[in-house]
Amino acid sequence: MTQMSKLMTAPRGQYKIEDLDKVMQDLHRQYGRIAKVNGLIGHPDLLFVFDADLIRDTFKKEEVQPHRPAMPSLRNYKSKLRKDFFGDNMGLIGVHGEKWDAFRAQVQQVMLQPSTAKKYIAPLDEISSDFMDRIQEMRDENNELPGDFLHELYKWALESIGRVALDTRLGCVSKDGNDESKRMINSINTFFWTVAEVELRMPIWRIYETSAYKNYIGALDTFRDLCMRHINIAMEKMNSSTEQKSEERISLVERILQKTNNPKIAAVLALDLIMVGVDTTSVAATSTIYQLSQNPDKQEILFNEIKRSMPSPDTKFTISMLETMPYLRACIKETLRMYPVVIGNGRSLQTDAVIGGYHIPKGTHVIFPHLVVSNLEQYFPEPDRFIPERWLKRGELKEHSGCPHAGQKIHPYVSLPFGYGRRTCIGRRFAECELQILLSKLIRRYQVEYNYEKLTYKVNPTYIPDKPLKFKLTERSG
Repeated sequence: MTQMSKLMTAPRGQYKIEDLDKVMQDLHRQYGRIAKVNGLIGHPDLLFVFDADLIRDTFKKEEVQPHRPAMPSLRNYKSKLRKDFFGDNMGLIGVHGEKWDAFRAQVQQVMLQPSTAKKYIAPLDEISSDFMDRIQEMRDENNELPGDFLHELYKWALESIGRVALDTRLGCVSKDGNDESKRMINSINTFFWTVAEVELRMPIWRIYETSAYKNYIGALDTFRDLCMRHINIAMEKMNSSTEQKSEERISLVERILQKTNNPKIAAVLALDLIMVGVDTTSVAATSTIYQLSQNPDKQEILFNEIKRSMPSPDTKFTISMLETMPYLRACIKETLRMYPVVIGNGRSLQTDAVIGGYHIPKGTHVIFPHLVVSNLEQYFPEPDRFIPERWLKRGELKEHSGCPHAGQKIHPYVSLPFGYGRRTCIGRRFAECELQILLSKLIRRYQVEYNYEKLTYKVNPTYIPDKPLKFKLTERSG
């Protein structure tokens, strides 16, 4: 067991705020499977682990209440600035320990059941169908989408999450929207801009309220107020209704209200889902569309799979289609391997630990940089190539047996886009449904191209494209 010396002090001025991906790649090139960074003003020491076996070993030893290094500004918002609202119900994001554990216990049974997400197939299909109409309106004379298409996807994701977490349609995917949806969309854009400024830069907000911090708090307040308003409406409807609903017709919001009799819990859950579910799902959709545009052979395979289940572009997505489109699921997994929306996962050590033979002190933030690890040759041959066949199971290989990478054995700790263990993303099943429905409808209706320079990405704080998304969508004939 060795005391780990300082391997690197973050160089001043060498990287920009959006270059965290390059920092991770440079650390791996210079130091190999493990590297420590300290001397960051206002932040704890960081240990970057680039080895899947070490990632597995670290996760296997984690506490019953795992601490994840995440969003101290949000923790400050919930525990201090708006303590009168949150109290002990602080949610799941930016929260640790007993309060996190208690809140999760109240919502996880409802959220993580596969049947819960499947109840929303029909309303999510309706939202994606409306978004297809919006796409038709957005295309120009060359059949290209506007460069800010990602912001349109934010609206689609917000509408989808609103339907699940607030039991309502917000009106975000219509061309003109309404006052409430416009306010929410503006707040979403403000939140995404300010969260990077607040979380990734020196935490000046702890001693001085910067402009970015004030805007960040304003956006959170908007989300909170909207969530509470719609949850109260849902509770009033539930309490005044004399209808006896069958189990399959009871919504997520109704089940949480019935279980807890506390509208604030439902509102805080909705707030968390909005904060982490809009940009992640939107960017995952964007990156998958981009990869399919750059790999027309894979797009054609996917189109043929979708067409078997959806004879017409107007065919409604059904629960059974979740099981009949393995190649679609593989395309999403391969995209998230190459371009994980969250470039790293991590844990904050609550006790001293030994990692890779080194003694790592309590308080260190251990980072698992999946963007780097899942793009290493040792885990994925030809990692720069988009090969969905890697993710197909043995029974799904019949049509893809000619691919040398089909059915590849994959280390289970290399690609973890939804996290791991008790801190797995609680909205995972909903996100997967949203992505499968949207992508199936898009590829069934359109052939997708991208005829510009290769997309580059930046950290903001998710891993997003930093070039215009002018996809060309050509309507298919059959």
